[in-house]
Amino acid sequence: MTDLEERVVEDAVRDGELIRVPEFVELAERAHADERGVERERVWAYAEAVSDRPEVEFDPGTFRERVRERATDADAWLDDEAVYAIGDRRLSRYPARWHEDLGGSDDVAAYVAYLAETDAAFVNDPSAVEAGPKVPQQRLIAVMAAVGTVDRDEARAALADAREAGEVVQDVDQHPNAGVYLPSESGDVDGGPANPN
Repeated sequence: MTDLEERVVEDAVRDGELIRVPEFVELAERAHADERGVERERVWAYAEAVSDRPEVEFDPGTFRERVRERATDADAWLDDEAVYAIGDRRLSRYPARWHEDLGGSDDVAAYVAYLAETDAAFVNDPSAVEAGPKVPQQRLIAVMAAVGTVDRDEARAALADAREAGEVVQDVDQHPNAGVYLPSESGDVDGGPANPN
């Protein structure tokens, strides 16, 4: 019997049939962060558990087909609809190469530098506050939680510590998707956003 976390089922039920494949995989991946990614069988078991709930219409067979259509073994970020096959029948919201290069790390500056250098398609998200090589805060926290196998609260705390130490800069701190970048990229010296005037 595959162990399942009830909070994953609850979150998936809340979104119901509208939940996107990558979001579903990421929910399962974060709940079982002891290894890279999550087993396909566990994802299927979660889909069955969601379909068993009377308050939601969810077809696990259709869901499996959607996963198969979106699964790729690409080394780089493709888009927001892809999920990544990372070997040994495991899936991840993020490419295997990210797990290999960053797996287990909680070094915020290392994530920002790596993502800005290797996967511009991920960094230059249209929903980001500013254009340029900045990692949107919510994406950074999600990657750290899934790839770094740290709790989201720990990732937020690591971001705050790195910002306070001047290792990273964050635009418009109150915005939930503020861009996070390295100080050298902005010409910033004091840890706050560079003054454009």
